[in-house]
Amino acid sequence: MRLNLDEYLEIRRSVNRISDLDKFNLPRGVLHSILIQKKVESVKRKYRIFAEKSDEILKYWKEKGSFPKWLTLTPVMKIRILLKAMGLSTKEIWKALRNPDILDAELREMVYRAVSTDFVYSPIATKIQLVFGQIGEEIVEEKLRTLGVKFKKEKELKMQKTPDFLLEEPLEFCGRKVVWIESKAIFADYRTCEIYFKKQFKRYLELFGGGIAIFWRGCLEGLDVSDGCEFNGELKRKLLEMEVRIRRDKELEGNPIDIAEKFVESYADQDIFPYNAEVVRILKNMGFLVKQED
Repeated sequence: MRLNLDEYLEIRRSVNRISDLDKFNLPRGVLHSILIQKKVESVKRKYRIFAEKSDEILKYWKEKGSFPKWLTLTPVMKIRILLKAMGLSTKEIWKALRNPDILDAELREMVYRAVSTDFVYSPIATKIQLVFGQIGEEIVEEKLRTLGVKFKKEKELKMQKTPDFLLEEPLEFCGRKVVWIESKAIFADYRTCEIYFKKQFKRYLELFGGGIAIFWRGCLEGLDVSDGCEFNGELKRKLLEMEVRIRRDKELEGNPIDIAEKFVESYADQDIFPYNAEVVRILKNMGFLVKQED
């Protein structure tokens, strides 16, 4: 999907939380990616400023048991600042985010709330982005194999900073000859493309020649990239629609965070998942549209 600049700016202004994904008649994955990029840019601007006030944040927490209203970061980034102010190392903070049960009761509840609601920086949010990236690559790989195109994947190339797919022979794609393909499961605005051009695409062009980047969750009109419109199929639909179907019979037991992560890991291959009320809540918090099957 390609958006014109006015459409994109309106979405950027209007989408501030997961519940806003229902405001526009557009694929959920497109809106989800734009929202995440907006949050990431905000955190990058503010984090250092707030981190310098960590002692003040810790004092407020000890007195009030909550965060000051002026601390406008995502839930997990607030937790990171607080735990660091308490003296925890980066490794210990990561362990706490992965397993809040290692903390005392008060902190445990707060950390659990954070990791079950932060759709940008929580471990499960990171897992979702990883899985979506893998799905995008799988779509490309299946297409190339169907066409009989020989290629090498990034992990097979004994070089640093290589494209996801390096073709043995040029392929006609998007009206040009390409020898490499890069897959990105995000939305591409001007800034995103500029960053990736400097970090990756420029090097690929210099080393290998012409190629194409596919931004599966859409891009702005006028950008010299693919929006994935050349591909169809169930995997692409899953990237764009972010729909999880749940069969409500008996309640699936277990740690909700662990179950939710397992659901995400099998999202590409599984169509219907067993029911757990807390897992449903977590998946909705992460941006999925959850539908219940009869």
